[in-house]
Amino acid sequence: MDFFEAQARAKKRSSRLVFLFALAVLGTMSAGYFAAWFFKGEFYRVRDEAEGAYFVTDGGREWFDPQLFAVVSLATLLVIGLSSVFKWLSFRQGGSAVAESVGARRIDPGRATPAERRLLNVVEEMAIASGVPMPAVYVLDQENGINAFAAGLTTSDAVVAVTKGTLDKLTRDELQGVIGHEFSHILNGDMRLNVKLTALVFGILVIGLIGRGVIWSLRGMRVRSSGSNKNSGGIVIAIFAVGLALLIIGYVGYFFGRLIQAAVSRQREFLADASAVQFTRNPAGISGALSKIGGYALGSRLASNKTTAIGHFFFAQGFKSNFGGAWATHPPLEERLRAINPSWDGKFFDPPEVVDVTKDSFATKGFAQAEGTSYAVPPKIDPQRRIAFQPAAAVADIGQLTEAHYQAAAGLLDSIPDAVREAARIPASATALVYGLLLGDKAEPTARMEALVKQHDSAAVPALTQLIPVLRTLSPETRLPLLLLSAPALRQLTHADLARFLGTLDELVHADNQITTFEFVLQKLLTHHLQLAQKPNRTPDYFSFNPLVEDIAALLSALARAGQQDESAVQRAYASGTAQLRLIEPALLAAGPAVVNFAALDRALDRIAAAALPIKKRFLLAAAHVIHSDGTITIEEGELYRAIAAAIDCPLPPLGTTNP
Repeated sequence: MDFFEAQARAKKRSSRLVFLFALAVLGTMSAGYFAAWFFKGEFYRVRDEAEGAYFVTDGGREWFDPQLFAVVSLATLLVIGLSSVFKWLSFRQGGSAVAESVGARRIDPGRATPAERRLLNVVEEMAIASGVPMPAVYVLDQENGINAFAAGLTTSDAVVAVTKGTLDKLTRDELQGVIGHEFSHILNGDMRLNVKLTALVFGILVIGLIGRGVIWSLRGMRVRSSGSNKNSGGIVIAIFAVGLALLIIGYVGYFFGRLIQAAVSRQREFLADASAVQFTRNPAGISGALSKIGGYALGSRLASNKTTAIGHFFFAQGFKSNFGGAWATHPPLEERLRAINPSWDGKFFDPPEVVDVTKDSFATKGFAQAEGTSYAVPPKIDPQRRIAFQPAAAVADIGQLTEAHYQAAAGLLDSIPDAVREAARIPASATALVYGLLLGDKAEPTARMEALVKQHDSAAVPALTQLIPVLRTLSPETRLPLLLLSAPALRQLTHADLARFLGTLDELVHADNQITTFEFVLQKLLTHHLQLAQKPNRTPDYFSFNPLVEDIAALLSALARAGQQDESAVQRAYASGTAQLRLIEPALLAAGPAVVNFAALDRALDRIAAAALPIKKRFLLAAAHVIHSDGTITIEEGELYRAIAAAIDCPLPPLGTTNP
């Protein structure tokens, strides 16, 4: 599936969702208006009877009261709008806020069980293969059913969460299938849509919750029939009637909201299943997971009521669907299994023994699965070795994940020493790892650079001292994956620690006055992913190439000079890229490396990251032609290209792999 088309479809679904919910809100407003119209008539009737006028003064009133409709509509919109905004803002920190709201526990790599380490390993392989930052990984410890979800606003703040039952009951291949399904939601833009669904449904539900609160507030009230309280019974009845009306109105809107939520969710699950098969080339993985859901008594059922609001996030149906399946957020298991395997015999997994989950876990009964086999460790690759590269194929691979990408990622991960991988998982050492990625690239780190680290982040010095010699032995192709793997740990830094870390990083990049383009892009990519969780608004600012001509020219110039030494070769490379974009003139080629304007490159990446998807796609195609001007590319050129793509939110898998 084309990444850009998938993202465009996600935006269209989002627009359609807003339209459908607008209809649900309009229906809620109409129900509220007729309730208010009825109560208004009752009020006048009671008042007239109390004054001795035994006739209804408003008996001939019109059905439509513009003033009343305006008041009810405004009140309804305010309640739904403010409630939806409140729910949306509560998730502004991204996937971690969603996971923690349902009681999920973040896996601590230093204390992870073997099953949790297996999960971390699978997620790391998927992240490297797809070119996205490593999601934070969570476990729902109290949930023994087989289920999982991905949540977040962008790829930068995504998380993957699984239930305890998923850890205990699935083999490594089945776990890969489930995680591949969730990565499909991450890459296809489904996560943000899921958050919008949750916020909008909650906004409509709040009206019903207000009504329930009003009724609940009357539970201990006593009515007296004497003195000044002789009318209190009527007041209580009136309050109860208002509460009941709000309850009914709110839940009518909620009913239709859930119908829309379920319909939007169901249509994406078949696609995610198919993507998981494409990712792993192993239909038995995800079909085995679905078969076990059908075979075990608990299936995919969720016990906690906290997860009800995000039921559409999950891998499988978490709750019993009411109204004849109309509220089902997932297609039936039988349909999903036959879509994956048309020759499926109709039989679910047959558990070998009944396990009382109230007393035993599947691990204690011996059903926990062993660690899967690892992939062969590839030899270190010469950074100047040239690899086959086709611009159109590279752009087509953006946001994709195939078996070849996955195998390459698994091998690359195995080539990284355990100590380095552990350093990427822990906040205290992840900062040292990033410093080492920069310093280890130098022929000889200067005393000034080492002094900078000691001055600003002395706690990182011991780990840095141990890491630099190891990092120098690694292939250049490991730098970007290590940076992406460290993202969850770095996001755990406090605001003050993060600011200090980014400041130190900036000083290191500029300390020797010899900034390479890769150093700059590496720093930019890291800053982008760490700060994006605080700025989740990704609405495009640019829908035309015209405002971005100079920005694109600056980046194409930097790519041309990063891959070529001879000035004539630089010009040919630049011209190869500008031929893909007629607006970019050859005369805009920037001056030589001695005067590279990194401030202009920083601004250019920010502006292109805020451009519409078609503009990003054309820019990346032009950039691919620049580095491919001589027919092949080096590993370093390829990693620079991947880093630029990631910095504008277009994740690219490892290059040099075959995409069947």
